[in-house]
Amino acid sequence: MVAVFAALVLAVPAGAAPTVTLRLDDEFGVQKTHILCTVQLSKTFVPGEKILVCFFATKHGPVPKTYAVALAVSGEVALAKIGSNGAPKVVATRKPAVLRRAAGPKLYTVGVGSALLVKGTAITCAVNRQKIVGKNVVAVGCFKVDESKKPRPNSYGIGITDGGAFLVHFDAKSKGTPVKIVQHGK
Repeated sequence: MVAVFAALVLAVPAGAAPTVTLRLDDEFGVQKTHILCTVQLSKTFVPGEKILVCFFATKHGPVPKTYAVALAVSGEVALAKIGSNGAPKVVATRKPAVLRRAAGPKLYTVGVGSALLVKGTAITCAVNRQKIVGKNVVAVGCFKVDESKKPRPNSYGIGITDGGAFLVHFDAKSKGTPVKIVQHGK
């Protein structure tokens, strides 16, 4: 999964697909995966903050025993395990060393090569295909960007695939290192 995130960071598509700007309560689902992400005001992951959160989900909602990841406007990240009732329970958080409501939420269906921005924030997401242990997977990686569109130095990012989820820390040179990796169902 480390390779997936590194590739996502470096491969934010340029012109491959239109960039989608997400507003509060908008969602995106990645084609041919179980990944569903939404922009919301958090009650669980980072209470009171605007977040982008991604789940392993079916039409019935988040799947028990899987993981969800969230990135807040403040830069804080959270990893949560989904309980048998579908509710997330936060199992790990990281805070960076350095924080309006829109009408008409939308659900976007996106595919590999998509880039997404959370309106009014520095949060950027990319959807890419990667090969992990001989298996092609689709991954969503989200992080805050600086003026040069690189991950912000000394910040955190999130990622999710149909196989698992992860939190990443970016060093002073915007190089990502995983801080927590989990597999769905474990």
